[in-house]
Amino acid sequence: MSKRLLALIAVAALLIVAALPHPSVAAVQDLPGMQTAADMTEWLKLTDDQVTKLEPVIDTRIKKVDAALAKVEAAEEPDALGFIKEYGAIKKEFNTGVTNILTPDQLKQWESFKAALEKDLVQAAANKQLANLQPTLHLTDEQVSRLQPAMGVAVQKKVDVLQKLADGGRISVRDKLKTKRALGDINSELEKSMSTVMSPDQLTGYKAAEKAKKEARKNK
Repeated sequence: MSKRLLALIAVAALLIVAALPHPSVAAVQDLPGMQTAADMTEWLKLTDDQVTKLEPVIDTRIKKVDAALAKVEAAEEPDALGFIKEYGAIKKEFNTGVTNILTPDQLKQWESFKAALEKDLVQAAANKQLANLQPTLHLTDEQVSRLQPAMGVAVQKKVDVLQKLADGGRISVRDKLKTKRALGDINSELEKSMSTVMSPDQLTGYKAAEKAKKEARKNK
């Protein structure tokens, strides 16, 4: 990897750290959006100016997907079609934001690269959730690193469940209730994984925080 590329990745990391309200002291590569920024820099040979312009585009994408998932999970009858429509709009907005920054040659690379980037973005959303939880639950950096894979898997499973339901076309009340149970099962699996990493008090705090978040969504 060239010195110039390493410098660009470092710039991306600093920008992402600056954007976080309470940045974690975890390793730079574990920060929300870092892997996305690094991969885009390496694949597309971004300039410093492009990295600066792309950082808020990445951050906005992560925040909006997180909010959309939180909203659908809080609903008694999850609106899968509504979520997929919103998710599609977020992806379109992100793609437009990226293409407006890239050169014609970079755009050719972007078209073949953006599908693979989705995995990075899902993990970035999971990492952001953990970064927000770390100060509240007093998670160590090691705990955050160990929790990231399970959180990323859970986020991807939720998106997949909602996508599958939306692909089926007409959705009945029964389908919505089944989806609610499926999302609950995913959260239960996540909590089981968390129990091997968190202390009992931390896990209780996590469950309380998630309950409060859902209640707040219901009251909006």
